[in-house]
Amino acid sequence: MRIFNIKVFKYLIVLSVGLLLLYLAFRGQDINQMISDLRKADLKWVFLAMLVSLIAHVIRAFRWNLMIGSLGHETPPLMSTFHAVIMGYIANIAFPRMGELARCTVINKSSNIPVDKLLGTVLVERLVDLVMLGLAFVMAVFFEYKLIPGFLNKHLFGKLNGRIVEVALLILALLALFLIFIFLMAMIKKKNWRFFNTIFQFISGIKNGVVSIKNIDNKLLFLISSLIIWILYGLSSYFCFSALENTSSLGAGAALSTLAFGSLAMIAPVQGGIGAFHWMVSEGLLLYGISKIDGLTFALIFHTSQNLIILFIGSLSVILFLKSTTRKNHV
Repeated sequence: MRIFNIKVFKYLIVLSVGLLLLYLAFRGQDINQMISDLRKADLKWVFLAMLVSLIAHVIRAFRWNLMIGSLGHETPPLMSTFHAVIMGYIANIAFPRMGELARCTVINKSSNIPVDKLLGTVLVERLVDLVMLGLAFVMAVFFEYKLIPGFLNKHLFGKLNGRIVEVALLILALLALFLIFIFLMAMIKKKNWRFFNTIFQFISGIKNGVVSIKNIDNKLLFLISSLIIWILYGLSSYFCFSALENTSSLGAGAALSTLAFGSLAMIAPVQGGIGAFHWMVSEGLLLYGISKIDGLTFALIFHTSQNLIILFIGSLSVILFLKSTTRKNHV
């Protein structure tokens, strides 16, 4: 009961941070104008952006299957992997950073593949996505060299002057090491060797999942899939620009910048990037002469539509998963 209360408390804290960021982003804006602009939105472009994102999710499932197939287990059906990916996104909307474990658990239940190995493949996936994000940033800086450096200096580097940040990070690192040391000493004092064996086995499983990238049969297809996923993410932003009159003139460079800034915001440990995404994207669009309120309107319609497609398809995935699990248990 106590553990449950702690989890609920953490969830409420993270949600409160997201809502605070959302409030700060929209504070002082003309909400009536925003509602008016939303009512005039050309929804066909919003639906097209949602469709493109959905295709990206399917390709993400396909790419994950390439890695799962290299583990030595039977590769799950693409539809099963897709359901797991979408359900992972739903978990991230509810509990930040829980999506990775959730989708691995779904595949484990449906295909009986060890969770630790699956987590290893997801770790590789995240590293590949981090490289792709870095590539997107490099391209954004290269193509928008007159705009992006100024933004980074204003919102990032300019705020990191002085050694106070370095000292804070050092203190946090030392505190984390101290807590880990106390925990390990407590386990040793209790002679809880079974706990350590479980940990070592779990780490070994993750390692097997990580090195699975070397055993992928078609590495070129894996690389192409990764590129297509991020291209489609950028296209979804580009199409959604056309939904609003005040952003319809934005081109590929703005879509690339929005992809980079929006992806950075989604890394924030808040449910579905709420608040952080809206602030980051709207600030980025200021570089292109888009007013704060117009940028927030775009961020709102884009973020909401993307989450709606996840919630809708994800709900169907949950129903189908529960049905298949129930049927499997009765056999």
